[in-house]
Amino acid sequence: MSSTLPGDAPLTLPTTLTIKTIVSVQELILDFLNKNPAAVLDIDEAAQVDLSFVQLVMAARKQAEARAGRVLLARPASGDLYDVLKRGGFLDGMTPDAAHFWLHQEKN
Repeated sequence: MSSTLPGDAPLTLPTTLTIKTIVSVQELILDFLNKNPAAVLDIDEAAQVDLSFVQLVMAARKQAEARAGRVLLARPASGDLYDVLKRGGFLDGMTPDAAHFWLHQEKN
């Protein structure tokens, strides 16, 4: 399970997280991070997801960390998001940090 802290604010994302909508999703996340030090991304289990969203989340995490902030997932990856991670090879040889972020697995 992901560790949330006081001040971690939820951000409910649209149900289409694909290349067609990625610019507006990027703006939504960046605007949110400009107003909040941390974002807990609430992704609907039925959301349509493609690789562009995974790349966006990875970039948002790095940007937030560079500003002493953070990005978390409200729930472990499931549905399309999990499938995209699997097809993209992100689940193979996953670091403990990545497994904690995407799958909410405890770090050893």
